[in-house]
This record gives sequence, C-alpha cells and structure tokens, in this order.
Amino acid sequence: ISFNSDGGSEVDSITQDYNTAVTAPAKPSKEGYTFNGWNPAVPERMPADNPTCVAQWTINRYTISFDSQGGSDVAAITQDYDTAVTAPGEPTKTGYTFVGWNPAVPQTMPAEDISCVAQWQINRYTISFDSQGGSEVDSITQDYNTAVTAPAKPSKEGYTFNGWNPAVPERMPADNPTCVAQWQINRYTISFDSQGGSEVDSITQDYNTAVRKPDDPSKEGYTFGGWEPAVPERMPADNKTCVAQWTINRYTISFDSQ
Repeated sequence: ISFNSDGGSEVDSITQDYNTAVTAPAKPSKEGYTFNGWNPAVPERMPADNPTCVAQWTINRYTISFDSQGGSDVAAITQDYDTAVTAPGEPTKTGYTFVGWNPAVPQTMPAEDISCVAQWQINRYTISFDSQGGSEVDSITQDYNTAVTAPAKPSKEGYTFNGWNPAVPERMPADNPTCVAQWQINRYTISFDSQGGSEVDSITQDYNTAVRKPDDPSKEGYTFGGWEPAVPERMPADNKTCVAQWTINRYTISFDSQ
C-alpha cells in the first residue's frame, strides 16, 4: 500500500502478505491544512493488489488580529491559509503618528493566528502666543500630552494683562493653538498743585486718550506761567502731578502832592 500525502509529510508504504492485518499509518501533516483521511481508505487487511491511498485535506482558516494600542479599532481578518491578505487602513490615535504594525501584516495568510500590534510615534505640537502689542512671549514646543508650564505674563504700557484666550492648556494638546493676550486699559490721574492759586480739578481717564488742558488757575498778585511738567496731550501710563509756575507781579504806587 503506497501513500500519496499530496504535499504533506511523507508516509512510508506498507508491504506485507495478502490478507494480513494492516495497521494504518500515523496521520500526515501539512502546513495550513487539516488531514481528512485517505482515499481510498486504508484497508484493514492487505488486499490482492497494490493500492495507492491519497491524502485528503481541508484548508484551514486563520485570523490576524490587530491591537491598536489605544488607537482606533481595526477589524480582524479571517480567511483561508495562504490566500492574499489586504492590509487594513491605518488606525488613528490622538497625538500620535502611526508607523506600522509589529509584526508586519503578511502578504498571505500564515498557518497560525497572529496579532499585529500598532507602533506609534508621539507628535510634537506648538503653542504660540500673540501678545497683541505687549512684550514678546516665546512659543512652547513639546510632546503631546506632556505638562505645560504657562509663560510669564507679558507687559504692555498702559494696560493690565487679563489672561490668554484660549487659556494656556495644562497639557500639550494635539494641535497648534495660538493664545491671544487679553488686555484691560488702565486709567490714570493728572493732579494739579496750584501752589496757592485757584483750585484745579484733577483729570482721570484711560491711558493714551486725548487730554483737555484745564483752564489756567489764578493767584492774586501773580501771573500764571504754565505747569511743570507741562500737561500732556494724551494720558500717560502713570499718575502725574503738574505744579503751577507763577511770576510775581510788580505794581506802582503813585503820589499826588496837590
């Protein structure tokens, strides 16, 4: 009795006397297939001829699973052994770039179930700062989801910093945001010291707005000579006191002796 394993492992032939009891050989093996018996079946007793038994095989189905390591789900692939495998679409994962599978997706279905694990490279992103005319603030570039240290507050003459919009995130987001400085204009006061002359009301208004010079004060026996420092045309970024400058007047007493 000869055995044709049809591509499986070799099976030795059996040679013995007619009508003696035959012991069937061990099953052959074939990668990717399940043995389904012999055709014809191995006889229980040696027949009066020299038959050849051919192995019968059923092709196996295997599964490639995908572990996306926190990325988007990827459906498993189940198909017959040695058939062509179409790699799935790449998964996505916030803050990461997909760099392939380990092991790589095979071109044909192997003779076992395998799991391909996604390999990721963390992305770097940049937070930019628009200080809206204030002092320059350096951008921050670092890996996704790492802790972010907010920069020192910018400064801007005549304004108070009121934060960033959007706020500086505590951890690096998966995009490149621009944080814009929010400012509140300051109010300042120009006071007037008339040095004994008529009272002059102080002026309080927003920084850099036009200043209307007050009416000149008066002081008996003196001529007003201006303010020191001069009243600014626009509100400065500090509180000022302008002091009246006076020139004493000279008068004449005349005598009529009659």
